[in-house]
This record gives sequence, C-alpha cells and structure tokens, in this order.
Amino acid sequence: MQNNKNYTEKFITDKVTRRDYSKIKSNFEGPNLLEIQVESFKRFMEKDLKEVISGIFPLKSPQGKYTLAFKGLKIKQPTKDESACRDEGKTFETPIYIDLELTDNYTGEVKRAQRNAKTGEDGIYLGAIPKMTEKGTFVINGIEKFVISQIVRSPGIYVLGKSSIKLNGSRKRLFEGKICEIYPSKGTLMLGYIPKDRHNIQIVARDSSGDNAQTFSITTLLKAFGLTSAEILKIFNNEKEIRESLEVEKYSPEYIFENSQENEIIFKIYSDAHDIHEKADRRESNNKLREEYIEQGSPLLSKLKELIFDYVEKSDEIDALLHENKDVEDANFIKNNKKLYDEREEIINCIISEKAAKDIVELLGINIKNVETLRHLGKASYQLALQQHFFNKRLYDISSAGRYKFEKKLLLSERLYQKVIARDIIDKKNNILIPKDTLITKEHIELIKKESRDKNIKWTRKINLLPIALETEIEQFLEYESIAVYKDNDLRDETTEIVGLAPGCKLQTLTVADLVATTSYIYNLNYEIGEFDDIDHLGNKRLKLIHELLRARIATSMARIEKFINEKLAISDGSSNNITNVNDKGIDTELDREVEESDMSDEEKKKAISVKSIINTKQFQSLVKDFFNSHQLIQFIDQQNPLAELTNKRRISAMGPGGISREDPNLDIRDVHHSHYSRICPIETPEGMNIGLIMSLASLAKVDENGFIVAPYYVVEDGVVKEECKYLTAHEDDNYIIAESSVQLDENKRILDEQVVARYRGSTGLFSPHEVDFIDIVPKQVVSIAASAIPFIENDDGARALMGSNMQRQATPLIKPYAPIVGTGTEFKIAHDSGMAVVAKNDGVVEFVDSQKIVIKNDNDKLDEYKLIKYRKSNQDTCNNQIPIVKIGQKVHKSETIGDGPAMQNGELALGRNILVGYTTWRGYNFEDAIIISERLVDQDVFTSIHIDEHTIQCMKTKNGDEEITRDMPNVSDTAKRFLDNQGIVLVGAEVHEGDVLVGKTTPRGNVETAPEDRLLQTIFGDKSKTVKDSSLKVKHGQEGIVAAVKRIKSTDENGSELPDDVIEIIKVYIVQKRKIQVGDKMAGRHGNKGIVSKVVPIQDMPFLKDGTPLDIMLNPLGVPSRMNIGQILELHLGYAAAEIGKKQLIQIAIDQLGYEKYISLFGINEIIAKKLYEKITNLIKHKQAKQPKDIDLIDITIVLKELGLSYDDIGIKISTPVFDGANHDDIVDIMNEANIDIENNKGKQVLYDGRTGEAFDGLISVGLTYMLKLDHMVDDKIHSRSVGPYSKITQQPLGGKSQNGGQRFGEMEVWALEAYGAAYNLLEILTIKSDDVQGRNQAYNAIIKGHDVVADGMPESFKLLTKQMQGLGLCITVETKDDRMIDINEYTLNQNRLNNDDDEVIFDESIKEINENNQQVFNTDFNDNDYDDEENF
Repeated sequence: MQNNKNYTEKFITDKVTRRDYSKIKSNFEGPNLLEIQVESFKRFMEKDLKEVISGIFPLKSPQGKYTLAFKGLKIKQPTKDESACRDEGKTFETPIYIDLELTDNYTGEVKRAQRNAKTGEDGIYLGAIPKMTEKGTFVINGIEKFVISQIVRSPGIYVLGKSSIKLNGSRKRLFEGKICEIYPSKGTLMLGYIPKDRHNIQIVARDSSGDNAQTFSITTLLKAFGLTSAEILKIFNNEKEIRESLEVEKYSPEYIFENSQENEIIFKIYSDAHDIHEKADRRESNNKLREEYIEQGSPLLSKLKELIFDYVEKSDEIDALLHENKDVEDANFIKNNKKLYDEREEIINCIISEKAAKDIVELLGINIKNVETLRHLGKASYQLALQQHFFNKRLYDISSAGRYKFEKKLLLSERLYQKVIARDIIDKKNNILIPKDTLITKEHIELIKKESRDKNIKWTRKINLLPIALETEIEQFLEYESIAVYKDNDLRDETTEIVGLAPGCKLQTLTVADLVATTSYIYNLNYEIGEFDDIDHLGNKRLKLIHELLRARIATSMARIEKFINEKLAISDGSSNNITNVNDKGIDTELDREVEESDMSDEEKKKAISVKSIINTKQFQSLVKDFFNSHQLIQFIDQQNPLAELTNKRRISAMGPGGISREDPNLDIRDVHHSHYSRICPIETPEGMNIGLIMSLASLAKVDENGFIVAPYYVVEDGVVKEECKYLTAHEDDNYIIAESSVQLDENKRILDEQVVARYRGSTGLFSPHEVDFIDIVPKQVVSIAASAIPFIENDDGARALMGSNMQRQATPLIKPYAPIVGTGTEFKIAHDSGMAVVAKNDGVVEFVDSQKIVIKNDNDKLDEYKLIKYRKSNQDTCNNQIPIVKIGQKVHKSETIGDGPAMQNGELALGRNILVGYTTWRGYNFEDAIIISERLVDQDVFTSIHIDEHTIQCMKTKNGDEEITRDMPNVSDTAKRFLDNQGIVLVGAEVHEGDVLVGKTTPRGNVETAPEDRLLQTIFGDKSKTVKDSSLKVKHGQEGIVAAVKRIKSTDENGSELPDDVIEIIKVYIVQKRKIQVGDKMAGRHGNKGIVSKVVPIQDMPFLKDGTPLDIMLNPLGVPSRMNIGQILELHLGYAAAEIGKKQLIQIAIDQLGYEKYISLFGINEIIAKKLYEKITNLIKHKQAKQPKDIDLIDITIVLKELGLSYDDIGIKISTPVFDGANHDDIVDIMNEANIDIENNKGKQVLYDGRTGEAFDGLISVGLTYMLKLDHMVDDKIHSRSVGPYSKITQQPLGGKSQNGGQRFGEMEVWALEAYGAAYNLLEILTIKSDDVQGRNQAYNAIIKGHDVVADGMPESFKLLTKQMQGLGLCITVETKDDRMIDINEYTLNQNRLNNDDDEVIFDESIKEINENNQQVFNTDFNDNDYDDEENF
C-alpha cells in the first residue's frame, strides 16, 4: 500500500482507526466535558451544604437558658433509583438529616432528636435535595433537567471612566471622572471617585431606600472607621488629593466646637449609658449634679469644650472630681489630672469618629434598631452599625472571587510594572532587594511577588485605629504595603505614594485596608499609575454554577429557619414580647410573636421543650422544591442527540436573575471579545434575539474555584516548550506573551522560528522565542465541542459555521447511525463524555453480553453489571437505546466505551450518514436550497428514525365517586376501542391512529335525580350514559404509531409507589413512530448548508456515475458561492477519495492475507460480515489472479459490496482532520492521487449521466461523499389541516396552531393574490363562513350534512366591528339589502341565537366552543418558514 507521510494512523478503539492529518501533535488530556456540572455539585454536597446549615448555629435564647448546637449532618442514599423515578414521575433525591443538641444551661440537661419512627433515622429530617445523576442531570418529577451556568459580573473593584448607580423607578445617577467601583456580591455598591476638574476624593453610595445616591468625602468614611486625620496623612504621605479631601469635609475639632451646644456637652458627659448597670442611687446623684451645674452655669463649661463631650469611659473620673470640688470656681484641677489631659487628643478624635459614623449611618439610612443593645455591650452604636453594614459577611459579602479581584487590582506587585521607584525595597535583614531609581520589569515583579508572599519585604505597615473602633470585625485585617514612585519616569522630580494591600488576606468581607488601597489607586490614576478596566473583559466576569445557586437558596431557607428557632427559644425561656436577640454574630433578630400563656406546670413545660418542637424545616423543603421547579436557570435537558445534551450542560447564559434581558440592544455585551480566546466559543451562539447572550464553553476550558473560566497553555522557558501545562484566567493572559500552537519545533521542542506570532494584552504581534511565556495546546481549543466537530471550519464563513454548530444539535438519531468518514477526531471524546455511552468503571474481562446488560469481571474478581437503556423516550421524544459493542472474553480497560448510545457507532458520535452527493440542478426541484433525494434513502431506511410519544392518564377520586378504568364507555364506537383488552387498556403492538382509545375511563357525573322507570331501563340495558361520562385517553389529532409499552403505577404496588391521595392509578402508554425521510423534512450538512426535501426520485431516474452508481442526493451548486462555506466542497472530495481508497485497501488486505480482523479494525464492520467479505474478496482475487489492487476492477468490488448489503458508507477509510490544523490543499491532492482520481484534467469532478435519458450532462460535476443529517424539523410534526374546529370566543375566528386544531391564516397579501386572479367566490368563503361569519357557518354546516347547496350570505363579526369603529368616529353607517331595506347591524347575531336554540336544526357544537378564554390566538400556516428557523429559545 502507498504510504503517505502527511498523516499518522490513530487507533481510536478496537474497531475504529483514523488517518490523522493534524500537524500539531499533543498528548494533552482535556478535562471531562461534564466536569463543569459534576464537580460543582460534588463541591456543594461535600462542602457547601454543611457550611451553610451549620453556619446559623449555635443559637441561644435571649435569657441564655437554652442553647441549640449543631452536631452533624447525614446525607442518605435515595430511596428510589433513577429509572423508578422516571417511570413514576418522582424526584431522584437524597434525604438530609441534621443532628441537633438542645442544652438547658441552667440545669445542664441535654436533649437530642429521637429516632424517626417512619424512616428509622436519627436526627431531624431537614428535607431532600435532588441528586445529580452520573451524566450531570437531575430527575425532577420524572423529567430530566439541568442547571445552566450563568455568566455574571464578578464582585471586586473596577476602575472606570463612567459609572452609574441604579435607583428606584428605573432611574440612574451617572458619574464621570476617575472612578473605582467597589462591587460586592451582596451589599451596597460604592463608588470612590475624583470628579472632573477637582482633586478631592468622594464616596458615593445608594441609601437604603434606593431613592437617592449619597455623596461624602473618602476621609469621612475613614474617620468613621476609626482613623484620625494624622493617621490618614501619614498613610498617604501628605498627598495633595488627601489634603484637599480633609479640607472639604467638616469633621475637625474646630467644627465640633462651633456646632456643639453647652447643654449637649454636659448631657453627653453624664450619659446614663455607661452607668446602666450601676445602682439607682448613683444615677440619681449624677442627675442631681447634672441639673445643678446646668442651672449654675458651672465654670467647668469652658474646659469641657476642650475635652469634648462623648468619651464615656472617663465619666467616672469626672464624677469623682466634681464630687470633691463642688465649690471650686476654676477648672484647672482637670488639667492637673494628667491622665485625663494626656488623652485629650484621643477624646477629640473619638468624638469626631462617632460623629462621622452617625452622619453616614443617617445619610445611608442604615438600620440602627440595635443601638441600645449594642450600648449594653459597651460599644459605640453608630460605629458598630456602620461596621456591620460593611464588614459583616452576612450583610456585605465580596466572596472569594471578589477577594481575588481585590488582590489582583490592589497589590503593589500588580501596580509597579514599568514604574521607577523612589525608595529602596529592602528585606527584613536590611538587604537591598531593588535599589531606588530602578525601572520595575517583569523579573522584578516576580521577585516582589515571591518576597511579598513570604513577608520578607520591609514595606508592610499596620493601620492604627482609635480604641472606639476596635474589638469588632474591623480589626481583622489592617496591614498594608506602601512604596514611593516617581510621578514621571523621565523627570524623576516629584513622587507619589502607592498604597496597596498586604497579600494573604482570606476575608470575604471589606476591610479598612481595602478602602485605604482603593483611595491610593484613585489618586494614583492622576499620574498614570494603574489602568482603567474593560467591563466586557472576561476577567471581570465569572460563572455561577449549581453549587453557588443552590448555596444561596439554602442560605435563604436557613435564615428563615433561624428566625423560627429564635422565636421558639424566646418563648421557651419565658422572654417578653418583642425581644431583640443578639447572637454571637452581632446580628439582631426581631421577635414579634407574643408569648402565649400556658396552663401547663413547670414540669410539663420542661418536658414539652424538645429539639423537634423548636424547629420547622418546611422552609427548607419548599425553597429547594421551588428552585428545581421554577428557577430561570433550571431547564429541560435537550436530549435530541448526545451532542445536544453535552452542549446543553456546557452552555453559558448571560440572562437569568440579575442578568441581561434579551431585549437589551447593547452590542458590546453580545460581541466577541479578545479575552474569550480559548474560553468561550466565538462561533456557537443562537440566532435571533439571544445572539451573544447564550454562549458555549471552549473545548478545553475549565472553571476554577472562584468561578473564572481558565484556559490551558504549555509553559515556555527560554524558547523551549515544556510538558508542564498551566491554566490561566483571562486577566492572567494579559500579563504574558502567548504564542500560537502552530510554531515550528525541533525534536527537543525548541522553537525554531526567529519571530513567532503571539498575543499580548489583546494585540497580536511578532516576538522572539525567548520572550514567549506560554504556547497554545492545540488550535481547536478556541472553539466549542460542537464547532470542533465540523471539518474544514476554517474554510467556512462565520455565520454558516454558527448554523452548522447549531444544526448538529438538531440532528435526529437514526436507526442505522454511521460515524463520519471525514471527521475531526473529536467524535470519540464527545460520545464518551456525553453520558449516553456505556463506559467501563474498572479494568476487567467481559463475562456476559446480551441486549439488556453487560457483565464484566473486574481485576478484583468482582462482577460489574451494566444495565442497558432500551427504547427509552427522551425529552425530545427521540429514542434512547444502548447496544453493546464488546464480546465475551474481551479485555476492557477503565473508561473504555463498552456500549453505544443513540447516534453512536463503535464509540464515536454518529449524527447522520455518509451520502453520495452531486452538486447539480435537476429540473428545478432544488431551487432555493431544496434537496432532491434518491428513493434508496427511503427504501433502505438510510434516514429512518424512531420517535416515542408518551400518553398519560390518571384515574382519580372525585367528589361524585371514583373514576374507573374500563372497556365499557358510553357513546364510544366499537371501532375506536377495537384495540382495548378486557380491562380497557390498549394492547401492546397495536397500530393506532387518531381518535383510537388507548385507555378507557369513565368519570361519575353529578347526582342527577332520575325517574324510577329510567333507572329500571338503565339496569336492564346497561346504559351508563346518564350516570357516567367518557373521559378516555385517545390518540391526539395528527398522531399515530405502534403501542410499544404500557406502564401501570398503582398506589398499592409492592414496590412502594407513592401517589397523591386523590390518585388511584397512573397509566402511561408509549407509542412508537418509525419515520422515513420524506418530502418536507429538513436536512443539513455540517457547514450550514440546509434545505428541505423537495422530491424523492426513483433510483433509476437519478443521475449516475460512469460505473453506474446513482447519486443519493442532489444539491444546488448556487448555494455554495454566496454562502462562502467552501468546507463542504473540501469534505466532498476528501470523502470520495477516502471511499475509493477503502476499496483499494479492501483488496490489498486480502492480497496480503492479513485476515478479516483487519477489516473490523479498519472499517468497523461486524465480525460475521467481515468474514463473508474477506472470503468473497479472496475468491475474487484468486479468480482474477490479482497481484495488486489495480488488477481488479472497482466495479467488481461494488458488486461484492451490494451482495452483502454494504456500500461506500461501510468501507471508506476514516479520516481525522482537526479544525484549524487539518488536511491542507496538498494533503487533499495527495489523497486524491492515491485514490486514482483525475485532478489534472477534471479537477476532481466527475462526468454524470442523466438517469432518464442516459445521456451525459454538459460539463463536469462535483461528486463525492458528504455527511448529511436529518434534523428534528420533520413534516409530520408540521403539516396540519382542518375542516371544522374551535373558534376564539372574542373574535369568533378559528384558533391557530396544530396543537389547537387551528385554521390556516389567510392574511392581507393572500387576499391580494386572490383579488388579482378575480377569485371572488373563493374570497367570499374565506372571509365569511371560513372565518367569523357565525350565522353563515352554521347554515353552511347544516346545508352540507343535509346535502343542500351552500350559500354564504352572513355577516362577519369583523364587519360589525368595523361598523362600530366608524360610528365611533361620528360617521352615520347603515346596512342595506339589495332591495334597499335597512337592517339592524345586530340582526344576524339575534338570528344566530334563535338558531342555536332551535332543537330541529343540527348545530355544530365545536363552532361555538370556547377553547381559549384568554383569547390566545396562534396563527400558523401549514408550512411556515419560521418552523424551520434555527433560533433557540431560552
């Protein structure tokens, strides 16, 4: 055989070998494609669930009598398996139990929850959480769902030129300048900014009412948190912006003196707050002194102004001095008290701090209900309220992602690049690491990062806070780092101070150090230190996965449970009404429940208090249930095929709670961004309004622990590519030079090119190999898995590649699936990770195989049993069926595919078939992208698919009696119930059609008194029509098929089926349809080349090749140039060459006597066929005495294949041509030469002969193998007709849509068409009796059934409406007959009412039947172009 060095043989499985034409070889093992879902839920169950539940405990009663503590969490196994939950419509869920301990702190008694009598489990049953299946889905009420990942703006700090704060009523307040947004995941959005043409730094925050945005100085906020003016100036090294900010705010000693009233000062000093626990006589003494000195105008007053008023800790000393010096006129004794005088400055600053805190609290409307309680704790109320508002995780949360963003923005190591430092950077041993006047480079940055992490640089300082601010959350992280740099690198005359965070902070709340570093960043922007953020950059966005969404929902439920427990504990220890409970987190809980009086004795009360009595878990259960049933991000999983399901789970949505609306016209949000590279696919997104809002993860992308999308790259050191792989976030990408994977490497992986194309900070340029930091893994990492399955996608227009990606997900699984001959190498990975394939869990040997299960004996001598899914209905009504692909005795390895799912062949994705296609017109039938197909595709079930419909009926208990499943229904013909058994249930295997009864059921009517003689006749003749009515389950309009299965679920089943109390039995009937390809079905290739089947041509009439092979499909060549999807032409020629080479290799293998096993591994055919084929080819070789393949005519091979029922689809060699790295022009030329295709003269085209005349067509035609798909848009689901049916109650016009048996819309343009032809009577019928002429259609119906002529002489309702509208305009409108008789406009309506009440006339009930009370009208045509639209709804 000829050996082509441009490819390698790649063994995918035992039955699949592909020629790999990739130029870039990589051993990189990509992540499991379901990892994003599975790992997230695993994290939730193993970590987050326990954290959230235990987070509210311990809880104490207000008087401290009881303590409720958390002792453990138990997660039990589901009571039913997945299959049972699907069949019974249940939720596949795991029960959660918590172990709580209630302690009586007075007696020491400890109580725990008793064993649950029903379940036999210890602890409190908290609820059940749906369990994720192995393939990343949830079974909710018998239906598989999944959680779509939401992309949202990440918490953190952002530097912008413009920003806004949203207010109530869709109002916004806009700001411009140098702005730092502090954006939390929970809490108040704050803006720190320098307005245009000003230098002071301001803070803007929305108040609690949401009606306004309040503005105050940054230094005011810092003072409120306990920093003094001196400390602020010291931290920022007297920066001009800080000085100006201090000047414009009012919190200085002078301002306090001027605005403090004398009596206020006295009252502040003698506040009762400090003495609240002292004896009453001491308080009375203080009050007398206070009144005395106010009346006398004490000389202390002037000195008290110096000492200021609100230093409560010193009130005792002042009291003592006043007692001892009542008659002293001079107050110098206070100055002589050295301790008090030395703290004068601190007293003033504390007063200023609390004054600033109070003003901000009132300005922002922060809740201060806990003021008095906090004073009990000896803390300043306003300051603690402010600190809780910003520093308590339950009220203000920046999350781990926010902390990561803060560090990336505010660390000194992130801000010094390309700056000249004005001070030496020294280590703890006083060694100079980097001398002053050094320009900081990448190498310096790496050194700074390392030494800073190790705390080895002497630039770390601590913020000094006033004592009044300590002992709260504020003191948890006060360290910062600072360094002076030159404002201008060239002049080096003025310096500015850069203040940054100290590394190592793990807090997920705001800190004072964060505010200090943010302040520095704002004024540093004046000197081009720092950079503005691109809000659309992917580094500023993160994914909310299932663990985060569930955690938030459960946190809400636990907060409600906490409130309930606190109320119960308050009642239990006898606390009064409206008690405010402060738990160990400093959060108050309002208890509004009144304490109920009880007649129980103390002993009875003691026994009544138990763990179960003080906890109510209904909130947990209801919120979890609501989340999985109604949350916007919970969706039905798309199970059209394995690719659709897998892509669904890797989908990213910008919509959802707190997300973007699909009506938002902002193109920047929807557009592709350079940071999407290797993270989000630039191709795969829906068409229509959702474009750019729904995206897909790139092939190799992962999600890190903070929710940021990361991409893999190989590390490059000194121009050598290492085996080490590193995942980078989008922001980290910008800091490195990253080369393309197409660079030339030697055998030692050293880059050979002198200059390589690489990316740096969003731009592409040329760099030397030694400058490169990373290199791409493979080119396909840029696109999603769906796009990576399109060969030659680099030759397709982007819009067509988008359509190709989306339409692959719409492909219907066929009964004979074939993997593509021209593939990309991703087919195996997609099928393997989709969850639909059967994958071995351990190494072992196959012990048993049949159609139902596979048994493997693993290396531990244990049997692993794999049950196969057989003909299960999917969410899209396709057929899920698994078949084994291993045999007894075969050795299998862990993670090896042992069974194919739907749309798979030998472990590879197989969405369609390899079809012989010719690009030619044929009698106009392929006009406008229509597709002409051969009858062979119909007869040989090439594009035949199976569809399963589920029909469900419930047998209920009603107030009039129980419903009954029976064969004896009133007023039902024998024909309709011919397939029912004796119990009234359809027989399996019956072929049913529209109107046939599937399950007979009768429902009791209401109690109607009947005469005795009527009851006697009912008894004699068995007439049930007066006592029961027919409520049977029938085949719906437009449906038919074969009954495949019937499932009965009874409440009395031994398997423990739990049905609602009013349900006796549920019966499910499954009807299977076998749909062949037909006119009206939609087909497509992988390159966005789609069309509708317009004609099925007999095989003998199809154009044929020189050897007599007829085409299977004819496509219009005009569909290629304007669409610019040339990839389909390359696929066409490559596929044909592969099929021809397959024939040659078929011969060569037999000549070389390699055995039939080679056929199995090369072509993937089964063992029996391979043996027969090998035998026939061997006999042919002997007969022809062939020494090499060219000695045998390929027509003889075609005949052999036909005899065995095989075609070119079965024996073509398989090719792998990865996206952006596949077969190039030279490779295609080589493979076509290998197949002996004439390139020089015919350019690979063929001579075609007309099947009708036998004459050759003029000119050469492109013929080859193309992978074609049959899409879900099938004519059987679309076509619809109606003779009579329901009408809208309001308009009296027919309803629309197939589901409502609606009519075909006849619009304005259609009326014009009939007018142009002069078809007056057709128009008359369409606009009257077929529309809204109520009287006329009743008369027409009566005329038809009586055999009379139909006369349309009524008046349409729409004409009446027009008349009324014209009368409303003041026009006098009358209606006259031909004989000039004036008639009432309502006459026909009155006639209709009389007609309806006439028992002698036959009236069609459906004509006046109200189907839709809300006047919902859906107008639909038989064939609507929109039915074939690829737009995807979210």
